[in-house]
Amino acid sequence: MKRNFKIQMLYVLLTMLLLAGCQNDTEEELVEEATTAVERVDVKWLAPDDHPVVQLLYSRGYERGTIYETDEHFLAPPDLLYSKDINDYDLSDNGSNAEQAYNTGKLVSLNRMRINVFLDNSIGTDLQTQSVNAMNELNGINNCALFFVRVFNANQAQITIRSDFGAESNNVLGRAGFPSNGRPFDTVTLNVDRLDDFGADIRRNTIIHELGHCVGLRHTDWQANRERSAVNIPGTSANDTGSIMWHTINGGTPFTNGDLTAFRALFPRALRIDVVNEIDDYDYSGEIYVLDNVFVDVFTDGSYSTQTTLNRNVNVSYRINVQEYNHTSGTYYYSRNRTLTAGNNRYYIDDEEEECSPYQGETCTRQDLEIRLATSIL
Repeated sequence: MKRNFKIQMLYVLLTMLLLAGCQNDTEEELVEEATTAVERVDVKWLAPDDHPVVQLLYSRGYERGTIYETDEHFLAPPDLLYSKDINDYDLSDNGSNAEQAYNTGKLVSLNRMRINVFLDNSIGTDLQTQSVNAMNELNGINNCALFFVRVFNANQAQITIRSDFGAESNNVLGRAGFPSNGRPFDTVTLNVDRLDDFGADIRRNTIIHELGHCVGLRHTDWQANRERSAVNIPGTSANDTGSIMWHTINGGTPFTNGDLTAFRALFPRALRIDVVNEIDDYDYSGEIYVLDNVFVDVFTDGSYSTQTTLNRNVNVSYRINVQEYNHTSGTYYYSRNRTLTAGNNRYYIDDEEEECSPYQGETCTRQDLEIRLATSIL
């Protein structure tokens, strides 16, 4: 009996020790979860007047004292984000090359019409659903090459949609910025708390509006917002109060006829480079000469699934990047432009070459063609 009692007591003690160990582990896990669950909070403050980007924004029409700053961006009225790096701006552009009442003059290049979008968990399930709906609405515009794709890896995204983390006041539902170097602006921030006060249409249309900024569309009523000058696309109106790009968001069907005209004019087709080898010339001494022809193929949209004819004249700005190697080294480039006239589905652009000699003093060179910007001619 005594022996059984001692064994039972031993089991009790072991069980208590195990429970105590589990309890301690659980407390540590809870502390860790509480630490990782701390909600991010962004703050904003008045931007310094002497910052070069702020000075640039003032020169382009913004009033002093209206530009705010967060850790990542400058915030300008009514809903625009700007990079804090002055190198992201074309300082020679004074606004005279803006193309229409909806766009900035800075557009996503037609060879970048497939746009990957990452939906950050900070916006919640409902706004993720509305973001997908917004992308579907944009993808559904006939004869418009924009093609938005949801991705689940942030590193694959050209645009990330995330919360504003409390930085915005109630009168701002979302923010985004304009493209640079032919690439879409990379961030949309949503005022999650404020958007909860509105119906599904407003939430979806807010996201469409901000994605419109990311690819280069400006506010239809840009003049009233003291934004820089623009030129109207034929068939659109700066008085289109129902426009998806009006500075205040409407409910219901997202696009007016003017919106559809603008999207189709700015993004008529998707372009993709095809490099075709023309000459491979090698000999036993090590002499090399390679000639490649560079073509552009035309597709209905950024899914690149259906080839079609170009339905509007397009200007292609590209550059030839040259790499020297062997006995000397260095890089340089030269820029060129070419107009693609509507009516074909494939266009010759230029040549790429590589040549090399093994003899001392010879410089080997390699050329690669890079499209910098391809835009519709309005």
